[in-house]
Amino acid sequence: MNKQIIVITGGTTGIGFACAEYLLNLDYRVIITGRTKENLDSAISKLGQNCFGFLSNTSSLSDIDELVIKVKNQFGNIDGLFVNAGVFRASNFEGTSEELFDETMNINFKGAFFTVQKFIPILNNPSSIVLNTSIVVFKSFADTSVYTASKAALESIAKVLNIELADRGIRVNIVSPGVTESPIQKKSGMTDEAINNLLEYFSSTSPIGRIIQPTDIAPIVEFLLSNKSRVLRNEKIIVDGGTTL
Repeated sequence: MNKQIIVITGGTTGIGFACAEYLLNLDYRVIITGRTKENLDSAISKLGQNCFGFLSNTSSLSDIDELVIKVKNQFGNIDGLFVNAGVFRASNFEGTSEELFDETMNINFKGAFFTVQKFIPILNNPSSIVLNTSIVVFKSFADTSVYTASKAALESIAKVLNIELADRGIRVNIVSPGVTESPIQKKSGMTDEAINNLLEYFSSTSPIGRIIQPTDIAPIVEFLLSNKSRVLRNEKIIVDGGTTL
């Protein structure tokens, strides 16, 4: 039986939740994090046994420290880390405030950076780290300048990590989703009309004829976390239904 232990940051909704559910169905043990008790409790109740949750804000280094201590004390070492927690706030370049800049970079890059750093001591040999980035790194979208910068920064460290962590048996790879139907749009500040137009556009222009769902991404993340990907380093799997062909 597969009892590998995987940590997913931001696992209460969207891609993180879908990945947790998929992994649990394959008999992994999954630890998810969430920023609010309400969302965390709701997710855990849906995911059931073998799923464990901790309140943790990825933008807070003290929260990350506390998370690692709790995971270590309860589970010992872990087999994989999916760095998924992220935020998107729509804003054009000229209208971007320092507050929006700091929030985005603190969660999407700084928080991700230190999450990886602080989990390294309790990652098994071998183990896997998967970084969740985005197609915005190589395809331009208006009103995403800070988000794009944060995801590009996160991708940029994967090569370095693979060199520095090689002797520990830790590999780092990337999943790069296209526009995906998830709660991140609702939280972005976009209007319902703008969200509907976005999803409709990508549904109509995609070779697969529909928008990407979080459940489409989950098997890819499981592959990168599993022993099936042990020879991969710094690979980026684009999951966009072919919209960037």
